[in-house]
Amino acid sequence: MCRSFVAGKCSYGSKCRFSHDIMPDQKGQSSTTHGSRNIRRSAPPENTELLFWCRKLGRPGEKESRPFFEGELFDFCETALTLMSLRESDSRHQVITSLADEAGLARIREVMELQFGRHTLEKAVELVTRATLPILQVVTHKEVLSSLVLETSTGTIFNVMYGIQGRRAVDFYEGLIKLLQQISSMELLDEQTYILSLSAALAVLSQIIECNQTANLVGEFHGFLKEFTHLLSLVSLQSTNNLRAQDAVRYITKIRNRLEFGATITTDSDHSALSVAGVGFEIGIDGPGRLSSQGPRHDNDHEDICKIQIMPTAEEIRSARLEYLPTTDTTKLHIMGVKGLLDRQFRLLREDTIGQLRDCVQCVLEELTTPGREPGANQRTEHGTRYLVYKSVVLSDILFEMKQNRGLQVVAEFDQPLPVKSMRRKEDRQRWWSETKQLQVDSLLCLLDSNGRSVFLSVSQREEVAITAEPFDDLSVGPNDVELLINFRPQGVQNVQTDVLLTGSNMARNLWNNQNRCAVTLQLVDLVTHGISEIIGRSHSEIAITQVLVEFPGVLLPSFRPTLEALQAMSSNLNIPFADMIAPAHSDDENSVQIGPPAYALQPTFTFDLRPITNNHDLFLDSRKPFNIHSLLKHSSLDEAQGAALVNALGRSLALIQGPPGTGKSYVAVQVVKVLLARREEAEMGPIICVCYTNHALDQFLEQILSQGTKKIIRLGAGSKSKALEPFNLRNISQDTEDTKVGRKSVWQAHKALETAGKEIASLLQDLKRSATTTFIKRYLEGSYPHYANELFQITDEDGFTIVQNERRDPIQHWLFGGTHSLFGSHIRTLQELRSCHLFSINQEERAILHKSWVATIRESLTDELSAAIDDFVESRDDLNRCRRDRDLRCLEQAHLIGLTTSGLARNADLLRRLAPKVLMCEEAGEILEAHTVTAFLPTIEHAILIGDHEQLRPQVQNYELSMESPRGRKYSLDVSLFERLIRCPDSNTRIPYDTLEVQRRMDPSISRLIRNTIYPKLKDHEVVEDYPSVVGMRRRLFWLDHRVPEGHGDPSQLSSTSHWNDWEVELLVALVTHLVRQGIYKNEEIAVLTPYVRQLQMIRNVLGTIFDIVIGERDVEELEKEESSKLTTESMNTGTRLNNVPVVQKAALSQRLRIATVDNFQGEEADVVIISLVRSNEKRSCGFLRTTNRINVLLR
Repeated sequence: MCRSFVAGKCSYGSKCRFSHDIMPDQKGQSSTTHGSRNIRRSAPPENTELLFWCRKLGRPGEKESRPFFEGELFDFCETALTLMSLRESDSRHQVITSLADEAGLARIREVMELQFGRHTLEKAVELVTRATLPILQVVTHKEVLSSLVLETSTGTIFNVMYGIQGRRAVDFYEGLIKLLQQISSMELLDEQTYILSLSAALAVLSQIIECNQTANLVGEFHGFLKEFTHLLSLVSLQSTNNLRAQDAVRYITKIRNRLEFGATITTDSDHSALSVAGVGFEIGIDGPGRLSSQGPRHDNDHEDICKIQIMPTAEEIRSARLEYLPTTDTTKLHIMGVKGLLDRQFRLLREDTIGQLRDCVQCVLEELTTPGREPGANQRTEHGTRYLVYKSVVLSDILFEMKQNRGLQVVAEFDQPLPVKSMRRKEDRQRWWSETKQLQVDSLLCLLDSNGRSVFLSVSQREEVAITAEPFDDLSVGPNDVELLINFRPQGVQNVQTDVLLTGSNMARNLWNNQNRCAVTLQLVDLVTHGISEIIGRSHSEIAITQVLVEFPGVLLPSFRPTLEALQAMSSNLNIPFADMIAPAHSDDENSVQIGPPAYALQPTFTFDLRPITNNHDLFLDSRKPFNIHSLLKHSSLDEAQGAALVNALGRSLALIQGPPGTGKSYVAVQVVKVLLARREEAEMGPIICVCYTNHALDQFLEQILSQGTKKIIRLGAGSKSKALEPFNLRNISQDTEDTKVGRKSVWQAHKALETAGKEIASLLQDLKRSATTTFIKRYLEGSYPHYANELFQITDEDGFTIVQNERRDPIQHWLFGGTHSLFGSHIRTLQELRSCHLFSINQEERAILHKSWVATIRESLTDELSAAIDDFVESRDDLNRCRRDRDLRCLEQAHLIGLTTSGLARNADLLRRLAPKVLMCEEAGEILEAHTVTAFLPTIEHAILIGDHEQLRPQVQNYELSMESPRGRKYSLDVSLFERLIRCPDSNTRIPYDTLEVQRRMDPSISRLIRNTIYPKLKDHEVVEDYPSVVGMRRRLFWLDHRVPEGHGDPSQLSSTSHWNDWEVELLVALVTHLVRQGIYKNEEIAVLTPYVRQLQMIRNVLGTIFDIVIGERDVEELEKEESSKLTTESMNTGTRLNNVPVVQKAALSQRLRIATVDNFQGEEADVVIISLVRSNEKRSCGFLRTTNRINVLLR
């Protein structure tokens, strides 16, 4: 046994001739601890090496460690790199946390301060290869940079590397670049190590700049970037496509973007009104923020989208000016290129989502501030956005919830809606709230008052609100620079807006407990940006204001907020792949872009292995050489168009595949995935990211991949209905995964910090509630105004003796309500004047002013403390979430394919970004908003495959005025997907190549002929569709029924009457379905009933549901819930009637039942027999939104 090793002094490492294994008799000894490092002596052999390495760092408590000798330094750095190559995450985490300790940072400084110029060239090369390069590789290891629990440690390391004002980094890179220049000219280093040195050095420089906001001010960094670019250009052509060389290029691009960030926004006053000269009359576009000819519209109007708050501000809500909305004309954008693309998508998406909320609040605010008007309970904006208003709102309590880490919450009490007030039984009230589906958990609301102040909140709990034992004292205004919105009721005094007190047996503890008042627990939407001041509020006794809650039914913030935040993040760093293709800077000349292979496929010996799709026939694809597609077609089941699409999808970094109905888009996608997975290790591909628009389509695709034998799949999101995918859901996999030692320690530390912050917040909340009591006022006066304290409480007399008080008499109340009243018209002294007066010499009105100032100051101080404590709580909560997400990250790193929806990708963008994936596959690309597709372009993506059909349904938008179907919305075209834009190229002469599948295997020729003659002229029928049997019970396969029975439509003034129906068609449809089922040939699941309108779907469901077991898809269920909730709420809230026999929508998985759906939501699904109710029959001969070719196409296919 090596004695030096036991003492932590052996410098020979693995070359030592003595044993470094732990002796059996030492297993019972105590563990060896070095600061935060705690490694058991009975560790396995690989941890023995880690134990030795940690001991080399220095002993605990040593302020300064002696510098390493040269051999020790080499061994230390090389061993660290060896430990990082182990598959154990524990070892890697331990190395980084050890380097982030004081002893480890000393070694980092030692490596960074090596003086290459003081040595011979050969020795300098040895220093780089055996010390510098290993440490650079260690701190930029893929798992290190992706880890969430190591963020603090890596940040510390890179800050030390940066040094004071960047001097350590500057000196290090100056020496390293000079050495690499000499090496490149004298060929003292093999090319692979040379490239590796460039890549590692650039990786560290990129992280240093990322971690230090002032790094872009260091002028030398700009010069280093040019030098590294030149050094990389010296690499031979054969090695240019080496993976490490590709990494170096990517780091150079990333560094350049960071150093040049913010230099592209036009600020010239001549461009305040954006317009372009041309033929005909042109209307100038009023730019955003300072670019507007009239100046900023409000405090949330900025040129840079990164400065725009997601939720509308109070000033934005009150603004009467129209928002700046960029058009499809790129020549009129205030920012060009990819940054202009992100700007446009952000502003249009925010207008489509947040804009509808802003318009609703504007309508309510106008009614609140107009004398004689009162907001209605249930209304719509001019764009059709529905909103509900709850009146006489009082925020009666502040809570702090610790169990689920929701943080600060408030209890809102308000008047019961009109129909509920007539319900005597609690069960009836509870049923009403359940059926109308109002104020569901996570529902978005806005608290608005008659002074125009607003706060956005969401429902946290509706079942049973928690009320603190003590009611609040009467609170007055807090800090002058903060608007406060809550009315607290003084103890024992009735509120002017309600008869219900905080105490008493009839307290409104939930939505249905009390007949006249109800209560719900809310939480702030933005806890970080809103201090406690936002929810303390004004006392009703100070100012008489009216408060209402505005609910936006069906609007869920998580459905669009992550995408908006992702667009802002992308705009800040501009590290976006395919930027020159999706947002070309110049498009003057019409040309077709030649798209090369993905970067990973450019390696000298790389080929795609096609054996997984050719029954193991030896066939390989080199994307840089011509390929004989006939061999592929001969040994696979692909048709000619599918084979060409597959080859081009593999050979183009950005590939587009258009697939008309039934042509096998998903099948081709599965074949592409099988080929990619066969080369994932050679390409260092990481997990393939598969994105779909709907959960149903994603489940179908992943099930196909699963059936092909690929088991390393992870499904993200809770929307999956597939039983087969349950074991592959990240939630289930993560639960069976243990944290690393560093992770467990981080979780424990975050829990402790969270508990400490929570206790402090709870204590401060209680102090706030008691801030107007005598105890607090006395404590405040003793510290700030001791003469007042002595005068009020007579603590000592003139001779210094302590005076005993009458404990039954409250000195503050005695003084406050004593004294004389001021005479009418007499002068009331200011607060400044009163501070120089004796307390008992001033009148009662002046005493109230002075008392109010004391209480306000106390509360201001407590509010500041509470805000700081909440910040600590939020930080600790984020740390805890980060630790938990690190476990998810380690699970995802093991996956070969990750599937999620577009909204799920935006929510998990940061997590996926850390995986550094190279391949993105997007199904249903024609249905996905461009904003969602762009956010899927993670910085490391080298290969994107978009599959869809732009001739079918476009993406859904909320605001009709932003869509292609609207004459005014064409200039915005928010519902045009990136897939459609790249194929049609409406705003550019640049043509992106794409493939179209041509052989359909779904429709009978009599049906496919309808879309072949109108939309798909090259569409062919596969021979399999020629053999379809006749429809039993029907004379013809394709049958059109023409009738003259008029449609039904509601009163336009009624909110629920936005859809159409036809009773006669419902009756005929039920008879036809019954007739077909009675033939005994068709099972329920082989028949589908479709209609364009939700109201007709509702009527079909109500009738067919009494005869058959029916199934309704996920999106149709949501539409039905909105329709029924709107109808029920309108009828009951406006008429005061009760709800009886209301049909309840039941969600169900797609199974052995009769399928009914709207046309839009049936896209991508199939059935043997399809019955369609078109509904429309009117004197105007209007067919409604079926006039669009996209919707007709979906209906006919």
